[in-house]
Amino acid sequence: MKRSSAASRLVPYITHREGEYGGLESDLTLGTNAFGAMRLAYQDETPADRGPRGELWARCSQSLNAAGKPTGKPQWRLVNPTRQRETMERLRCQIDFCPAETDRGYIFLAGAAENASHRAGEPVRTAQPPVCLKHLRPAIELCPHLQKGYVAFLARAASVWGVVGSRYRLTATGLDPLPAEDDDAPVAYGHPQLGWFLASQLVRELRDYEVISLDDLAALT
Repeated sequence: MKRSSAASRLVPYITHREGEYGGLESDLTLGTNAFGAMRLAYQDETPADRGPRGELWARCSQSLNAAGKPTGKPQWRLVNPTRQRETMERLRCQIDFCPAETDRGYIFLAGAAENASHRAGEPVRTAQPPVCLKHLRPAIELCPHLQKGYVAFLARAASVWGVVGSRYRLTATGLDPLPAEDDDAPVAYGHPQLGWFLASQLVRELRDYEVISLDDLAALT
């Protein structure tokens, strides 16, 4: 699909930019939670490193201009963990960080392949932040896997469910990440091993939703 001139000038807010760097594995250590259980920690940890449920978040720098907007050459297939988390926590549009709520709820997009095994009425879990009506079509044009087909969900409820992250283990040589058994598989809050995960994306679960078309969405404008 050929990108429109408007879409070609846009870079999604959550897109990783050249010059942004993640934290070092050497910064990781072991600590304990309030109950004395072992968990991942940073050697120089601050409250900002943890989410409200105690999960440890991957660090990533941000290249921002004077207006606080991301700047630098986009790394199209990568997501900045800090901005993804911020956007999902506040339910903001992933394209421009503007309000995403419509009169009927929030719009979430998923690739057609991701929806192939989904049964109608089942919960939908996604790490893709919502999209506002203004940026709906550009979002589809900008995302390569959506160009192959997509599904739009209009959700009236989208609760925080868990995270996508890397699981670590303690070995004789120190902390090592475990091989991914299922790439990008989300981990639920409450998982007994959550303290050993380094979170990189926030996941929400859609329950009260409907699958809609672009024609349906046009009626919301």
